[in-house]
Amino acid sequence: MIQRTVEEQQRALYWHRRRERERNVPRTLLHETDQLLFWLEECLVQRLRIVPGWLLPRLVALLDSADPELPARLGGERRPAQVMEFVYEAQERLMQQSVRARRPAKIIPLFRRRR
Repeated sequence: MIQRTVEEQQRALYWHRRRERERNVPRTLLHETDQLLFWLEECLVQRLRIVPGWLLPRLVALLDSADPELPARLGGERRPAQVMEFVYEAQERLMQQSVRARRPAKIIPLFRRRR
């Protein structure tokens, strides 16, 4: 019984993660930049000199999604205030991508056409 529950949880987690990877659209990435900025601000409040290791992989992935050049420019920089500047730049790029990705809405006629 427990084994089956574990398998079901693993299956659900697999599909959840897969769905998340497929949803890397600019608008969802913009929401994630807000969360990352929260954690970077928390680093400043806590007076941490470097960004924690658990935050870096998602930061780099987000920067890469916004512009493949940003992670290379980030390099070894780990000071929260400087990393925040890169996230702001990523936000700018994601906003531009979001505007370009929008398509005109489908027009639904209000009245039937007369024949």
